[in-house]
Amino acid sequence: MSNRILQGATSGDSKAAFNARRQSTISQAYTQSEYSESEFGEQDNGWDDWEDEEGMAAADPKCLFCAEIFPSAKEVFDHCTAAHGFNFLKARHDLHLDFYHSIRLINYLRQQALDIAGFEQTAQFAITGKEDFLKDDKYLRPVLEDDSLLFCFEDLEIGDGEENGFVDPTLIAGGAAGLDMPKPLAREEIATTTELEAKLLKQLRQAEERLFAVEVQLHNTEAQFEEYRARVKESFFDTLVDDGAKSVVSEAEPSTVVVPQDENNYYFNSYAHSDIHQQMLNDRVRTEGYRDYIYENKDIFKGKVVLDVGCGTGILSMFAAKAGAARVLSVDNSDIIEKARQNIKENGFEDVITLHRGKIEEIKLPCKVDIIISEWMGYFLLYEAMLDSVLVARDRFLVPGGILAPSQTRILFTTTSDESFLDDSIHYWNDVYGFKMSTMKENVLREAVVDFVSPETIVTNTVTIKDLPHQTITVAGLDFVSDFTLEMSRDDHVSAFVGYFDTWFTRDGKDVPLDVGISKEELKANQLNGFTTGPVYTRSEETHWKQTMFVLEKALELKKGDQICGTFYCNKNHMNPRALDLRIVYEVKRKEAKEGDEELKADLMFYLR
Repeated sequence: MSNRILQGATSGDSKAAFNARRQSTISQAYTQSEYSESEFGEQDNGWDDWEDEEGMAAADPKCLFCAEIFPSAKEVFDHCTAAHGFNFLKARHDLHLDFYHSIRLINYLRQQALDIAGFEQTAQFAITGKEDFLKDDKYLRPVLEDDSLLFCFEDLEIGDGEENGFVDPTLIAGGAAGLDMPKPLAREEIATTTELEAKLLKQLRQAEERLFAVEVQLHNTEAQFEEYRARVKESFFDTLVDDGAKSVVSEAEPSTVVVPQDENNYYFNSYAHSDIHQQMLNDRVRTEGYRDYIYENKDIFKGKVVLDVGCGTGILSMFAAKAGAARVLSVDNSDIIEKARQNIKENGFEDVITLHRGKIEEIKLPCKVDIIISEWMGYFLLYEAMLDSVLVARDRFLVPGGILAPSQTRILFTTTSDESFLDDSIHYWNDVYGFKMSTMKENVLREAVVDFVSPETIVTNTVTIKDLPHQTITVAGLDFVSDFTLEMSRDDHVSAFVGYFDTWFTRDGKDVPLDVGISKEELKANQLNGFTTGPVYTRSEETHWKQTMFVLEKALELKKGDQICGTFYCNKNHMNPRALDLRIVYEVKRKEAKEGDEELKADLMFYLR
């Protein structure tokens, strides 16, 4: 995840646009602005990322042993031979490994590279053809999401029955995928009169035969790979059912909600490494917030079936198991789930917790669940769009009256007078080792910052621009428009708008009233658990989400009682639904307007990528 967020800013002078906005009457320090949810259009009817051949073709092949990437499969296999002492193509030929044996071999080596420290240092590797993994169907499942070696290794080896570069198409399996076989060569009889003509004609015929052989080989590879994809999909994505399930099997069909996609599965791959999980686990506010809710409400979890969406290392699943859950179903689509499996076994919870790899929108689970737990929140709450998946899980698997944890979140909005963000991103280019680099500001002006804001720099009230009751909100409702009014609490300047979110856990899933805040006293008085990601006074209260700053190019000089009135727009980016397009339209209303005062208003576009 990036800590640098893209922003753009444009000015707008249309009074009609301002007059068309709803007028806000908010003056409390912690109240909700009026907003309207966007419910545009029907969701597209699902998709199948096994059909994304273009995406797979775009990925450069990676070495089977180390992290090196090469432009072609041939160069990968040449590297494996030279650096790691393993000639894949020769081993495949000498041991008569068929298509599926070869697939298993590639995925086995990929898994070894992930699991065994120092595997990349392998200098000599050999197989006999009798290894168990060559028959183990679990190695038919791709270890790398976009492994181009799985569908191009056949192109590098001519099949049995070759003679002078020509492959007899009758010796090659064809039509397995319903593809049209290449048509045999139609040769025109050409008479030659000289030895040179005869030699050139022979070379032409050989070239035609080699081309036809390649076409047949390609057809064969396509057919086999289509069969392989169908087989893997059927084995590992459509039949993920726990045979030992004692609960009633869910009849829920896969969701038709459009799954937020990212090119080359960057989103899931970004959560495959330990460092990002360590960062989140080190966030004590976050992790202890979940732990305290679960442990302080063990009566809710005792004997229940719990679903952990995006389980990561398995920490929330183990909290639930330790609290007395009868069964925990843990789902993740990242490679981290393999480490979670080991964590759960190491702590003795394998009889309670079962892990399922896949996307919650597509996966089948053995039963309905009583509670859904998930740590899905991103920067500015909605960045990365994981809440969409949690809501799909709610609609597919949660029993009537079931609980989501957390059960409610709110996006809050305020301002800061801290100009350090402006200095760091804009003014920096005025003097770089004695040189001016003004042209560099063009893109920097479009950047916002995810960082910590000191509470002492907050100069207006704080308002809620979006309240999200998880039990009832829809995916379409995550796009929203909200009016806001921010009032200056002292004479000062405004250098940036600030966004963050608060999180609540309830025992019954009921909505938290808008007049209930997030302080420890309010949480205790209302028998709630929760935490804030807003500006705080002590390091121990900070979270890894920090706050999101929407920096102004020029600070606003204002007096106590002046108001910033505007509208906030939030929509998923149409090219990447995990990103957000944000817009802030505002104007300043002075408490004591004077003739000659500068009219302050703007129409700003921001982008979270």
